[in-house]
Amino acid sequence: MEVSDVHYTFWEQLLFFFLYGFLGWAASVVIHAFRTGRFVNPGILYGPISLTSGLTMTFVIVFISDYAVQYLTQFVLTFVIISAASSIGGVLAERTVGRKLWDYSGARYFALGGWRGTLRTAGLALAALFTVYLLQPFVILLISVLPELALKIVGSILLFALTCDLAALLWTARVVRRRSRLAMDVSASLQDLRMTWGNRLVSSVRERIWKAFPEMAEQPTPGTGFGEPKEGRIFAQGLGFYKVFWMFFICSLLGDWIETVYVYLVSGVLMSRSSVIYGTFSLVWGLGGALFTVVLQPLRERNDRMVFLGGFFLGGAFEYLCSVFTEVVFGTVFWDYSDMPFNIQGRTNLLFMFFWGVLALVWVKAVYPRLNRWIERIPPVTGTVLTWCLVVFMVLNALLSGMAMGRYIERQAGAAEQTLLGAFLDSQYPDSVIEFLWPNMRIRP
Repeated sequence: MEVSDVHYTFWEQLLFFFLYGFLGWAASVVIHAFRTGRFVNPGILYGPISLTSGLTMTFVIVFISDYAVQYLTQFVLTFVIISAASSIGGVLAERTVGRKLWDYSGARYFALGGWRGTLRTAGLALAALFTVYLLQPFVILLISVLPELALKIVGSILLFALTCDLAALLWTARVVRRRSRLAMDVSASLQDLRMTWGNRLVSSVRERIWKAFPEMAEQPTPGTGFGEPKEGRIFAQGLGFYKVFWMFFICSLLGDWIETVYVYLVSGVLMSRSSVIYGTFSLVWGLGGALFTVVLQPLRERNDRMVFLGGFFLGGAFEYLCSVFTEVVFGTVFWDYSDMPFNIQGRTNLLFMFFWGVLALVWVKAVYPRLNRWIERIPPVTGTVLTWCLVVFMVLNALLSGMAMGRYIERQAGAAEQTLLGAFLDSQYPDSVIEFLWPNMRIRP
């Protein structure tokens, strides 16, 4: 089974529209908050929703399903959808409120009358596709939990509120004296809801920043965002969460690249060594780097023999436990050293434990100090925001990879139940993709 069609009902598409419309609105609120330090409503409706974001993402989700694994076609289609939605939305908004809400005519590259810059549209197309790939499976999982009746009830309530919101907006724009009392009441409630959620978003961002950087001024100058921390503040100073995460992230990247080069030099085959679907990240190397950082750093002042022995036993135990975990949880085997001398149940061996010891010595004495200085040069606010964005990305990436791998195992067993989530995973992550990403994966009988 390589590709299966994904079909969404009207009510599922409606929920996609409202969910992504709200997420687009919330993202705009947060971005404006960083720029101005206060709540700015980015939309023209009374409610907390972006029509352009909701419609764009819904169309993208529906149409790219027919072009699974055809990434260039999906990108072009998404680019066209975003350009059309931006242009049509801009024209309608201008005729409704009497002025342009955005204008890219002054940009070096622009498309369709300046409603959306070409480079900006390309970036948004990539972001939209990435959102579909990374977030949509969890949205489907969330919606699949709702009974069909509940899905229709929720969709109907949201659709009624949106209709009242649009009606009140149009009537207000035309200054019609006789208005629908119900529509105006609903829109007033939506406006209160928008203001409440918007202010809460801004307040939560502000409180998080002030908690991380108490030296910031609590009343920044309007238009300057949340300000900057005083000079002298060092990002990820010491051995805390931020430092350990960055070591995990960097080791995941470097470990994957090192292993890819090693396999190519030994076998002449260029193969994927990544643990996840998106990005060249080896979670085993990343977790190993984080573990070495936490456990072995206290030994950096000791003699080299202690550091080597710590890495020798810690690395061997770590590799053994990782092998047990993947086999117990997924029923798969990613490495097997049974044909090597002095192996321990095929999960590790003395030679590789020796390599772990040498690696620990190099890491503690040479690599970590340099990476530590580099990380601590990152601007504090930039480092904090970027860290949490990467945390969310890596968590979703790992969960999605596990879901896609589990679905692949189900397909190989011939017992793949055709659910909406399963159809999506079959479509976007078919056997060819999984086998390319994890060529050494073997399913235990």
